[in-house]
Amino acid sequence: MRELHLFIIAGENSGDIHGSNMLRAMRALYPRIRAVGLGGPKLEEAGMKLRTNMVKNLAIIGIVGVLRNFLTIRRIFLDTEEYLRNHRPDAIILIDYAGFNIRMAERAKRLGIPVVWYISPQIWAWHKERIHTLARVVDLMIVIFPFEVSLYRTKDVDVVHVGHPLFDLIRIDQTKEEVYAEFGLDTKRPLITLVPGSRKREVTDFLSIMLQGARRYWEKHPSTQFAVIKASSIDDDMIYKIIDKEELPFDVKVIGRDRQRFNLRQFADFSWVKSGTSTLEAALLGAPHLIVYKVNFLTWVIAKQLFTISYIGLPNIVAGSTIVPELLQDEFTPLNLADQTAFYMDRKEEYQRMVNDLRKVKEKLGGPGASKRAARAILDMLGIKYQDSESEEDATAPAETGPPSRAEESDAFPLPASTTGKYPWNNTP
Repeated sequence: MRELHLFIIAGENSGDIHGSNMLRAMRALYPRIRAVGLGGPKLEEAGMKLRTNMVKNLAIIGIVGVLRNFLTIRRIFLDTEEYLRNHRPDAIILIDYAGFNIRMAERAKRLGIPVVWYISPQIWAWHKERIHTLARVVDLMIVIFPFEVSLYRTKDVDVVHVGHPLFDLIRIDQTKEEVYAEFGLDTKRPLITLVPGSRKREVTDFLSIMLQGARRYWEKHPSTQFAVIKASSIDDDMIYKIIDKEELPFDVKVIGRDRQRFNLRQFADFSWVKSGTSTLEAALLGAPHLIVYKVNFLTWVIAKQLFTISYIGLPNIVAGSTIVPELLQDEFTPLNLADQTAFYMDRKEEYQRMVNDLRKVKEKLGGPGASKRAARAILDMLGIKYQDSESEEDATAPAETGPPSRAEESDAFPLPASTTGKYPWNNTP
């Protein structure tokens, strides 16, 4: 059994998490893997030698963030290119993070290194022209939404649909009574969770607005409890300093570890969630929520010209309609958070409608096993023989029949609308 040398790049918290699960699945199938790359603590825990902690230091928001960190990004890019040239890994595996990874894919292709992309850039939402570059440089594209398959097949890209890896991450192992007791919460009182994101700039900007919204909501609904769901990339002290600064007349819990945060979000009555992967987590958990986001004016103006679909929230994109309200830019205010939440919490029929719509989104996304299917696809592409106790045709594997026809879209994955809409806040380079 020869050693397989892989270089992996994940630039954000979600990519770090999904990449770590994929790497573990690959090692379970083929133990002799030497993984090196750029990522975060989760990939490092999974056994990857971490050359740069991108998640902690370079989870960048928007054009301004790129400009501020340009010299650091360039240094890391050139260092990575030199590593690829000198060590020639068997493949480079790129996870989302399009702005950096597309350029790195071009360099790897020139060096003759096979390029695998796990979790496709959202070209159906913005930067559609990128598909031409991807078709030229990517040897295997692994996608998580069925409607992405036809986009790449029309460009003759080798594409595999594996389903969404969030199903592999979310585990509920506590009852409502158990998880509430763990954090001193009252099961008889409503709970709203605040999910401000995994980047420091997002947390700094968004959590204060959320806490001010919590104050406004609490003033009219004083029995409500609040908890902040903290990403692993954010220090506890940062969260507590922001909470302390607001001098709230009520207690706010802080929940960090994955098991805890999923258990609690499963049973929360409502959530305020930063646009991105966390909104899809909320859909899979069946948790009613609002989607929020705000960027600086320059990024907003540029993104407005590039974004080509009508929604930014992943549950809305999957559903093909606005089933979860999106509070963006000037609409993301404490007053709107409080008022929109009251609209659902005080109206049982509206609340239940959102619950039902989110259940349909979960059904469309399939089931667990994406990490293992991605691992198989990569090993197969590289011609590696491995031991697998499960059949390739296991029952949870998603169909790869391409996107539905327009007549089928109401009951299957919709193709994103090709209309000018809102902005790609969670997809910056």
